Amino acid sequence: MAPRHMALAAALVLGAQMGVTQLGAAQVGSDAAGAAIMAGLTAGVHLAQRGDAPSGPVAPAATPRPQAPPRLDPAVREAGARLAAPFRLANADGSRTCPFTLKAEPAGPGLAVEFDRQGCAVIAFSAQVVAWLPDPSGSVRLLNAQGRTVAEFTEGANGSYEALREGDGVYFLGNPAATDEDAEIKVEEVVGEWDLARQAGTPVCRVTLLDQPAGNGKGKALAIASGCDPALLRFGPVAWDIEGGNILVRGDTDTAVIRFARQEDGGWARTPERGRPLLMNRP
Repeated sequence: MAPRHMALAAALVLGAQMGVTQLGAAQVGSDAAGAAIMAGLTAGVHLAQRGDAPSGPVAPAATPRPQAPPRLDPAVREAGARLAAPFRLANADGSRTCPFTLKAEPAGPGLAVEFDRQGCAVIAFSAQVVAWLPDPSGSVRLLNAQGRTVAEFTEGANGSYEALREGDGVYFLGNPAATDEDAEIKVEEVVGEWDLARQAGTPVCRVTLLDQPAGNGKGKALAIASGCDPALLRFGPVAWDIEGGNILVRGDTDTAVIRFARQEDGGWARTPERGRPLLMNRP
């Protein structure tokens, strides 16, 4: 049956029902009953002409089902189980920290995270984090509700992970069991001459870290030997300091800072690497 004819038939049925209803309400003789039925049929025809009549049975509205979490690849689940552990989320100098646990069970767009949102509010981007995923490269990605990466932490020294957020700063996911004493660097350990190199064994600059205050009052003084690679001097190194277990070489502005993290071989390397390595080793 053509759709228009189906609509007309439905309208007539509806009109007949309306007439019967009117008949029941009127409780009058046969003439009145006929008039009521005819009125109902007429109303049905008008409905069909206006296009208001139903074209078929109306299905009940479907109840929306809750969205199931995405199925994770077994390899991802396995990698997540290996990395899942309590950590400490911290900014570069350790002045803002909070406990932060990576868990192995699925949640949202990845795997679950557990942390005190009020306590972690000192690290602003944590408010966006709802899940995490291990990356094939070995990094840890913190995700928002849409599955986008909020911060990507690459593996650093001593089981810690480091992230550089453009326009925000450097952050760390570290082992909370590591004591401050283990991370402490004594000034006498690092005072003296150091070679800076892009690759091991090929120094491009020599600096001397001094145990005396810098002229700008932002740490301790340093001296640059002649013949240093001009590219390394563009940020104007004027001082050095120790923060969060790292050596910081400070430039002539508040944002000009190179951070060096201790390596297993006893040397130091810029962190995050930012594409080009920069090593610091004893001559």
